[in-house]
Amino acid sequence: MQDRYPDPETFSVGSLNECLGKRLSLLSISDTRGYNQLIVSPDISRPGLCLSGYKYKFMHDRIQIFGETEITLLNKLSPQDRIAAIANVYGFPVACSIVTKGLTPPEELVAAVDKAGSALFVSPQDTTPLIHDLTDFLGEVFAAYISLHGTLVDVFGEGLLVMGRSAIGKSEAVLGLVERGHRLVADDLVRVRKASNRLIGTGDALIGFHMEIRGIGFVSIAELFGVGATKEMQSINLVVRLLDADLVDEAERSGLEEKSMPILGVDVPMVEIPVLPGRNITLLLEVAAMMNIQAKDTGCSSAERLNRKLIARMGRKRLRE
Repeated sequence: MQDRYPDPETFSVGSLNECLGKRLSLLSISDTRGYNQLIVSPDISRPGLCLSGYKYKFMHDRIQIFGETEITLLNKLSPQDRIAAIANVYGFPVACSIVTKGLTPPEELVAAVDKAGSALFVSPQDTTPLIHDLTDFLGEVFAAYISLHGTLVDVFGEGLLVMGRSAIGKSEAVLGLVERGHRLVADDLVRVRKASNRLIGTGDALIGFHMEIRGIGFVSIAELFGVGATKEMQSINLVVRLLDADLVDEAERSGLEEKSMPILGVDVPMVEIPVLPGRNITLLLEVAAMMNIQAKDTGCSSAERLNRKLIARMGRKRLRE
């Protein structure tokens, strides 16, 4: 596990139970049998058709969800027909199955799972919410991802990915944000995953919530500021590039020029801030986050609204002339 998600190449049933067991209230019916089975698909399957005998293109490589429909169907069958129906499913290599709504799995189902060396769980949760939570998590585990050099922080709920050359002051500026009550997600190495056209950033599992502050060394944000100053993951809403002022020909002054940075095919809004002695970069990062929130809420930036007012004023002036 390089980041706070399991490695999709080695993602197993045991990993699933470790990550989602409490959240989905999973109770293992097969002890730890089948925990070493790999989960290879981000999708799930409802095996109703296969239970009825239609096995064509049965998605056996997915987690199988036995909801009220499937369990009711099995309970209405005779013991002999029930065994045959279940054999239609577990004649395939099924890694994991979940019975929802706290329903009791038939004895024949438990026996078939044991014989197949598969894993079987029961959850008290309703089928639809469980499927949503499960598919959301699996989608993130199997999502395309990249690693970026930068610092990710939650500012007023906005995920700011702060980037720039080494020693330009990214960590120090974000440390100031943490001191002001915002939350650190990752420093130095940010792993970004694309899930449902949304970018999710996490940190490195080994580095955790440590920051490297030049002249001081590595500091633990959770220990110094408390666990409330940290966050496991965060959507990336804005990229902020810190630039050396002498390398910037003409810094943006009006705010009308909209820039973006493509990450995994998603264009993320971006602002570039020249770094000069005496500039309060921490405050500027906070303002950038607030302006991004405002732009999303109103549909345009404050600079654009001001520009419209100025154009309207000039138009009225020309009419009076």
